[in-house]
Amino acid sequence: MMRVKDPQRSLEFYKFLGLNLVIKMDVPEGKFTNYFMAYTGPQSINGDKHFTDLQGTIELCHNWGTESDPNYSVVNGNTEPYRGFGHIAIAVDNIEAACKRIEDAGYPFQKKLTDGRMRHIAFAKDPDGYWVEIIRRAEQNLSATTDPSSYRMNHTMLRVKDAEASLKFYQESMGMALVRTVENPDNGFNLYFLAYPAGKENIQDGAHGNTEGLLELTWNYGTENQEGPVYHNGNAQPQGFGHICISVDDLQAACDRFESLNVNFKKRLTDGMMKNLAFVLDPDGYWIEVIQNERIKRTSNW
Repeated sequence: MMRVKDPQRSLEFYKFLGLNLVIKMDVPEGKFTNYFMAYTGPQSINGDKHFTDLQGTIELCHNWGTESDPNYSVVNGNTEPYRGFGHIAIAVDNIEAACKRIEDAGYPFQKKLTDGRMRHIAFAKDPDGYWVEIIRRAEQNLSATTDPSSYRMNHTMLRVKDAEASLKFYQESMGMALVRTVENPDNGFNLYFLAYPAGKENIQDGAHGNTEGLLELTWNYGTENQEGPVYHNGNAQPQGFGHICISVDDLQAACDRFESLNVNFKKRLTDGMMKNLAFVLDPDGYWIEVIQNERIKRTSNW
């Protein structure tokens, strides 16, 4: 979930990247609207499943009135002292053609393919300045064209203070599997990619570009030795990124399990008005929303 200033501009951008609006939720008591976007349809991994059963989803949260507030802006997670959330990543069929299409449409880049040493990735910027990494799918379209309906919402990147503690949490408490590690000692960081079993099925020969819903943890060497919190979770002021979300087979049972594992809660099922979701906290204080997978067990009228 990412907070946005002007939902129409944001929806236009993400639709341009091939994502479809799968559900819109107005919450008048909170004066906000959530827009859930995903790759659906014949060329997608997801097909036309219920939004709680999709492998990769982007949630855009619009607090009413921000679009006309000249003083409102979000932090994108990549500027000091508010670094934390890094980016989302879209895997495309032809990276050169996809980047040209984005540039021709007038959208800015944080990093073009030709910038720096890493010529295999680019970073576009959405209307709020969030970074969107553009990576190659494992199977490349060899023509000079690109088809956004074939793209994948590949991963979400979060910076973590202590790689060992975070990997332990996401594997043992959240049930994810470590599917790829990229060590970069020359630049002082490691990348860890985690997935659930459904996502692992689409990872071929170690290449993860064909799948969706991965979590990338970035660990910069030495941060584990710093005192106190290192990264901004996006929910303390100033705000931007909000949370990642997992859907589970049985919401009550999953929350009971988290309790038994002494996982920290931001919101239990019994807290507040929304009794059909919970929020737990990871070791860096990032929020993880927990919802029911409605395909497995129907509980809500979403």
